Amino acid sequence: MKKFLVILFVLVLAVPSYSAVKLLDKGDTQLSLYGFFLLLGAYQNVNINGSTPQVGQNNDLVYDFLGHSNIGLDFSVGEFFSKAEFRFTADNDKDNGVFRHLYAGYKFSNGLRVLAGRTNSSTETFYWYDNIFDGDDGMRGYGTMGLGRQNMLRLSIANIDLSFLAINDSEFILGGNGTGYYPDSNTSINVDLAIADKVMPGIEIVYNLNFGGLIGKIFGFYAGVNVEGTSDDFAGSQREWIDSAAAGLVLQYSGYGFTTVFSAFYALNGNYVGAVRWGAGATPKNSLKFDKPAGDNGGDIWKGYNDINSWGTALSFGYKIMDTLDVTIGGGFQSISTKDNEAFTASGLLNSYAAYITFRYSINKYFMLLPTAGYYVNYTTSEKDPYTRAAILTGVQLRVSF
Repeated sequence: MKKFLVILFVLVLAVPSYSAVKLLDKGDTQLSLYGFFLLLGAYQNVNINGSTPQVGQNNDLVYDFLGHSNIGLDFSVGEFFSKAEFRFTADNDKDNGVFRHLYAGYKFSNGLRVLAGRTNSSTETFYWYDNIFDGDDGMRGYGTMGLGRQNMLRLSIANIDLSFLAINDSEFILGGNGTGYYPDSNTSINVDLAIADKVMPGIEIVYNLNFGGLIGKIFGFYAGVNVEGTSDDFAGSQREWIDSAAAGLVLQYSGYGFTTVFSAFYALNGNYVGAVRWGAGATPKNSLKFDKPAGDNGGDIWKGYNDINSWGTALSFGYKIMDTLDVTIGGGFQSISTKDNEAFTASGLLNSYAAYITFRYSINKYFMLLPTAGYYVNYTTSEKDPYTRAAILTGVQLRVSF
């Protein structure tokens, strides 16, 4: 790994001499190469329910080549445009494929813009935030949400985007074993949870804002999910249709050396499509996966899958100290709750919050250093069985881009 990082560093140093930005510039035909690499050196200190885990499990120095590092190509001919962006990690992230973005589109003379392929969804509320998780995750789980990159067909005209998403069920935060209970009984049963059949395409609509120094978007999302529960403790399986929906906004204002970002969202069953997660590094007792059968021997439909409500908000302030140096402070809060799920509500509310400070120092247009420190907390409100995970994370990113 260390040899790999050294080789990468040397190659990027050579980038300016190769002028690896415009590969082709001939009339209305353009081909550009770009890259974005994040190297992280950090230390994290974790405390769970008042005790510090063993060194090497949660508390340790971390050296990492962050997974949202990439290299890509932008190509356009007249009104046709396309992008191919590749992952650039040590294991190539085989579970998610080699392409982060892969799409093509066309701009029509009437203002309609059509895009087909894989790119960022419109639900993202985190990509303007700048902390040690900057990039794909940002403050996700601490006041922001997002479906990430999806295969889609997107139609855009004026300030409105309408997208149809082919959501992959591998994105779902579901599966594995949960524990359920027969009604009016303390007898538990082990239940396998799964996505049944196909998920309907997700539908997104977003209104883009642009008023001088104020930019942003207001978005909505819906997808239907068919969920199945099976168990060896009784014959057969039950299925339930789940509505997954979200709405939110992101606003960013820049002026007088300041940049302020605010986001807020509400999601119903957003965990089923991977849009919502609870903090980072902890989901005790499969908190987002519990179920409860209704009726003897599983004769009726399942309960406990539905009505998982999430909301969150995040805020950051940035100030440009000088041409090469700026500072950002920020934070967020998020809460997850449900009424139907007895096992889930035994933990009370699932809350999380964070606060951080980041400096960005531009060495030149290719290199940037980001010293960062943050405090990240996940906790439940249950008095009977409380859970708290608090982590201090401090370190430095080296960000290389061209």
